[in-house]
Amino acid sequence: MKSKLTDSPSIEHGKLPARRAVGLIAAAAFAPALAHAAEPAKSDSAELETVKVTAEQPVRGTYKTETTSIGKMKQKLRDIPQSVDVVNRQLMDDQLVTNLKDALRNVPGITFAAGEGGRTGDQIVIRGFAATTDTYRDGMRDIGQYNRDPFNDEKVEVLKGASSMLFGRGSTGGVVNQVSKTPYAGEKIEGSLTVGTHDFQRVTADINQAFSDTAAARLNLMATNDGSDRGPVENTRWGIAPSVAFGLGEPLTLTLSYFHMEENNVPDYGVPYDPNTQRPIGVDRKRFYGFSGDFEDTVTDIATARLEYRISDDTTLSNQLRFNRFDRDVSPTAARLVGASAGVPVTDATALRRSKPMRDGVDQSWNNQTDLVTKFDTGTVRHTLLAGLELTQEKSDASRYALRNNPANSTVGAASPSDAVDLSRYRTGTTHFDASNVALYAMDTLELTPQWKAVLGARWDRFKGEYQTRAYNADGTLNADPARSFDTERTDRIWSYRAGLIWQPDTMQSYYASYGTSFNPSGEAYALDKRGSNTPPEKNRNMEVGAKWDLMDGDASLRAALFRIEKTHERNTDPLIPDVAVLSGKRHTDGIELEGAGRLTERWEVFAGATYMDSKIDEASGDQAGTKGKMPRYTPRVTANLWTTYKFTDTVTGGFGLTRVGKRYASEANTNHLPAYTTANAMLSYETRQYLVQLNLNNLADKKYYDGAYGGHATHGTPREAQLTVGFKY
Repeated sequence: MKSKLTDSPSIEHGKLPARRAVGLIAAAAFAPALAHAAEPAKSDSAELETVKVTAEQPVRGTYKTETTSIGKMKQKLRDIPQSVDVVNRQLMDDQLVTNLKDALRNVPGITFAAGEGGRTGDQIVIRGFAATTDTYRDGMRDIGQYNRDPFNDEKVEVLKGASSMLFGRGSTGGVVNQVSKTPYAGEKIEGSLTVGTHDFQRVTADINQAFSDTAAARLNLMATNDGSDRGPVENTRWGIAPSVAFGLGEPLTLTLSYFHMEENNVPDYGVPYDPNTQRPIGVDRKRFYGFSGDFEDTVTDIATARLEYRISDDTTLSNQLRFNRFDRDVSPTAARLVGASAGVPVTDATALRRSKPMRDGVDQSWNNQTDLVTKFDTGTVRHTLLAGLELTQEKSDASRYALRNNPANSTVGAASPSDAVDLSRYRTGTTHFDASNVALYAMDTLELTPQWKAVLGARWDRFKGEYQTRAYNADGTLNADPARSFDTERTDRIWSYRAGLIWQPDTMQSYYASYGTSFNPSGEAYALDKRGSNTPPEKNRNMEVGAKWDLMDGDASLRAALFRIEKTHERNTDPLIPDVAVLSGKRHTDGIELEGAGRLTERWEVFAGATYMDSKIDEASGDQAGTKGKMPRYTPRVTANLWTTYKFTDTVTGGFGLTRVGKRYASEANTNHLPAYTTANAMLSYETRQYLVQLNLNNLADKKYYDGAYGGHATHGTPREAQLTVGFKY
């Protein structure tokens, strides 16, 4: 298929051999003279015929990404004085990425926590700090508790380090931003079918249709059944994402989009820890200690309208309005050892208690974001100014339940998911959280000289939260204990800052130093402690120095960073009043990070990274008093990843990858832990402009490892699996 050169944002511009490039330049230079000689003489006022330039998209793109919009405006990665990782569509397609977690395995410094009764869905940890409320879609906060699928993503971006100046509350370790596919003035039909071991099936479609030179629509579809070798465990979901754009290429552009996804899963809470080894109990990975009737059902709806007005070549004004709604109903099973202790061996006869931490709820929000980006000069200094206003209204309603009759115990050796369980339940509590936020921000990138740039930014947030929690007895009556049923509210007004200095001696090198702050209010995760009105936000700061290089004539990139993240007012439990939080904790993460991406030769592509982290709890009190000097949970010293492909012919490509995650503790006490692991994956594909046949092999050595950590259990990683994809594109 041929389309306009500017039709698709995914067109890559490869270099031409020198002889061919000279020939084309010469042809272009002499074309007017040749045309004049061949045509009869015409009037000087004759109109020239319009010439349309077309080009074919390359069969394969590169892993290197040049630009990002994660900073609320389009920027080159070399102009951002922080670590930024971009997992683009080509990399996700080569690895057959089917969920956000698998995309983020390409990002060093990221690990995952396991789900538990209070929270479900993606549980991301960046540089040792929880990022469960730091996920974004197209620059707007995505508050849902669900398992994200990248079927509608052009790329996944990660900005590391405290960044409240850009994003408001949160972002201690960084943020994750999913960039949605959008309509463009061209035509495309793509589809794929994947089948694999453990009853894996996946169907996707991506259709773009232009109505005119300035209007187009796009539709992305997905249906997935991700089975498991662990009995009844499964992940089933489907999604649809239509979008339409008007005014493409015009000064005024309107884009309307909608995202809908539903999940119907049998959740897996893995296995408990052995008190003797302080590791997950060593049993066959196929033993599932939940029930066949366990469920995790979610519904996600995201509707967005974006209006962008290009006032001039140097000034753009945009407004984005979004409504989010997330419904979830979960009934998992958490297995715990009964009577086990250090010195008492865990055997097949050891009893297991199976609890049911059931939750349901609805989260929804309205978000409106207005941004002005303008460029201007003051003397010899060139400015790129970002100024914005953000308005947010968020609501969360959740209920907790308990069974009237506890399920029968099982044993370590007799996993029995088919056991009958009485699901008669009663509501034990409800919570309602209503939050509003108003934010004003501005950031100026100053080009002081052709080699030196400075970044200065500030943001003011007013975050107000009203919290109501109620506890109920088994007979449905209100439990009036003021520690369990209470109302509270809090309003925080806080400034966040960002500063950076960049030295770029030439177009291939960039060196920087940066400083940024962030804050975590007590209502960040839609909850306030009983004394919420007296608990100010946690405070964080990120200090980083780094370098970014373009290599191989610009085909590849390499970056390095030294960083320190500090949380100076960590929230802990009051030692005298257990249900009241105080800001008495402090911890930090020091680290070094390397990452490279791009084309090393015409046929060899690489995406690789590694992070070393030294994390420590500096101060703690209350029930955490004994953790001073310990490593924070979920924070390995080392994470590393490698993915490389080689084009054996113009149509045949092979790939190989490694993932390394170091030892992680499941609690700040540094007792229960998940062992370090390394896994290997591979890929082989046959691809033309119209067809694709691809085989992916994951966990080649069938390594038994644990992926998600929680204080009471650990979840299994993926076993060896094979997946075959057949795709077409027109």
